[in-house]
Amino acid sequence: MNDVISRRTLWGDVCTLAHGISDEPWFVMGDFNVVLDMSESCGASGDIRQAMEEFHACIMEAGLITIPAQGEPFTWHNCSTNGWSLWKRLDRVLATVMQYWSNACYWSLAPSTSDYSPLLIHGGTRLNYVSVFRFDNYLASSPDFLDTFHSVWRHTIVGTTMFAVKRKVQALKLVFRALRQHKGDISLNVKLAREFLAAVQQLLARSGRTSFSCSLSIAANLSIRML
Repeated sequence: MNDVISRRTLWGDVCTLAHGISDEPWFVMGDFNVVLDMSESCGASGDIRQAMEEFHACIMEAGLITIPAQGEPFTWHNCSTNGWSLWKRLDRVLATVMQYWSNACYWSLAPSTSDYSPLLIHGGTRLNYVSVFRFDNYLASSPDFLDTFHSVWRHTIVGTTMFAVKRKVQALKLVFRALRQHKGDISLNVKLAREFLAAVQQLLARSGRTSFSCSLSIAANLSIRML
């Protein structure tokens, strides 16, 4: 619709749709009759701040993001013949989490018989890999673990519940990765401990258990400390 009030029905429908299919990737494209930023409008068009704010609020609540655009910077022209030209980016493609649309973009082509530019989507193939959330139990024994966790999880993220959880988990990944680096390479330490213990056990087998019983105890303690 052309006016702010009439477009609110569309914003409500988009948000309702987003809440109903929050677990599946989807996108919406077309003419929204409003821009997201003043830089997407060239020419005098009155006060459009309220329209922009309501469009932006709808996108945030629905957990949508803008797929990268190529080609013409504006998708609509008023085709004025009296010198009062107005150009706007009214058409766009919005999608859910970019994990499913990481190689996607859309081209804004040159208009031919219409005052709107046609849009052409490229890519958009869903990725086949699964992102793994890794958590090592030993991290929970750190005295500052709970404070660190709460500092990330307490933030409010506007959008669907699934969108907010995903953003928080992504932030926690970086935190846990830094904690693991601070503790050192656990996998390497485990490997070294096992190799050291195996070497001591071979010495025991060759020289007798009694004379090396103390060495075995020391080796075991050292292996545990390396973990």
